[in-house]
Amino acid sequence: MSPILQDEVQEILDKFDIPNDKLLEMSRRIQKEMEDGLAKQNGGSVAMLPSFVPALPDGTEVGQYVAIDLSGKNLRIMLLTLRGKGQEPSAVNNNYIVPNHVMKGTGDQVRFFKAEYICLDIEQPKLFTFIVNRLQQFLQEFGLVEANLPIGFVFSYPCELLSIRSARLLWWTKGFDIKDCLQKDVVQLLEEALEMNMSTKAQIKAVMNDTVGQLAAAAYKYGPGCTIGVVIGYGCNSSYLEKTANIKKFDAASRNYKHEHMVVVTEWEEFGSKGELDHLLTDFDRAIDSQSVHKGKQIIDKLTGALYLGELVRLVLSQLILDRLLFEGQPCEKLDEPDTFPTKFISEILAEEEDSYKVCRRICDELEVPMHGSTDYHIIRQVCHAVSCRSASIVAAAISGLLQHLDTSSVKIGVGGALIQFHPTFHDLLEQKLKELAPKDITWSLVPADEGSARGAALIAAVAEKMHL
Repeated sequence: MSPILQDEVQEILDKFDIPNDKLLEMSRRIQKEMEDGLAKQNGGSVAMLPSFVPALPDGTEVGQYVAIDLSGKNLRIMLLTLRGKGQEPSAVNNNYIVPNHVMKGTGDQVRFFKAEYICLDIEQPKLFTFIVNRLQQFLQEFGLVEANLPIGFVFSYPCELLSIRSARLLWWTKGFDIKDCLQKDVVQLLEEALEMNMSTKAQIKAVMNDTVGQLAAAAYKYGPGCTIGVVIGYGCNSSYLEKTANIKKFDAASRNYKHEHMVVVTEWEEFGSKGELDHLLTDFDRAIDSQSVHKGKQIIDKLTGALYLGELVRLVLSQLILDRLLFEGQPCEKLDEPDTFPTKFISEILAEEEDSYKVCRRICDELEVPMHGSTDYHIIRQVCHAVSCRSASIVAAAISGLLQHLDTSSVKIGVGGALIQFHPTFHDLLEQKLKELAPKDITWSLVPADEGSARGAALIAAVAEKMHL
């Protein structure tokens, strides 16, 4: 039987419990911001960015395609072989960790031979040099360096899409901060790095956010009824298939865009930048925001994303120690240091059976806690659960706002990302809360988009080639 929590502990946990009436109000406000974002540029805090992707894959695609997927510290490169309707595709991929000095670096001076007798010294961002070097290694493994394969490029950061092959970086998220990339076309930067490499001949067919890739992969797997993709990873974002006519800020005629539909990236993580969520923020949230690279921005990311949840738990545990409610008030120096309680600890702790505390005991030992017991383990588990519940509730409120906006009676929602993939209870928490918040006249289902945004990027490259975009 689990120990009963002290009133002072419960009082702190209650700060993370958001009543449904507040979540429904959040849904309504997000819906309004979405509609404002579709109506005009900078119309709302939810940007609603056109992706220029006119269709989702339908299973008829064939050929070999490459995906480059940059999502947080992880760079994934995939080779996808599509065999057409009814045939299972095959995929091989490699993962690479982006070094910290590349995530926050500036440029490398590279000597680039533009023509036979002309050489230029060009300042090339280290990030894109890193990506191309990894791509060349990957293609060499399969003897495909000179195969001119089409590339789908997942670039999971807020961009203004200028075409299906052009994306201007607006700002960085997820720990990146490379100033000489801001306001530049990331496809052009990647193409310049490819050109400097000179041995890799692959061509970029499409650039997209990770949510677009996730949506494409889910649509390929679950069929045309899957028109929403939600990524709950380092941060949280979504995309969906919209009628072009509803994107009123987008002048389709002047852009020569003749397609009935377009995938829209919501960028709903910016909801809250006008103070809409201030009444929900705890002192712990404010501390995380004040220490972040982009203070006052990406509020939903900071309340829901895997980049922040572990740090949030650490701050709560540190406060409980100060209040002498945890570890009998004995100090734990490691818990006073940032990033010493990674989000994976939350997943590991909540994966255990209710009365088993082996993982908690191990983590306390790793943190060099001088004295700990079952009451402490129970408190730690409840903190992890409370933070996870709030994250799932906020994501559910955002999805509910999107469902209210959509003119549909039935939809499948592809959900993916680290919290869906690795957190043992997140999917169930999200589904349960969505049952409470979603419009009652819409039939919906959450489907696991575990195929990943990389596979979706290769599929979008196939769609672009098939449609001669």
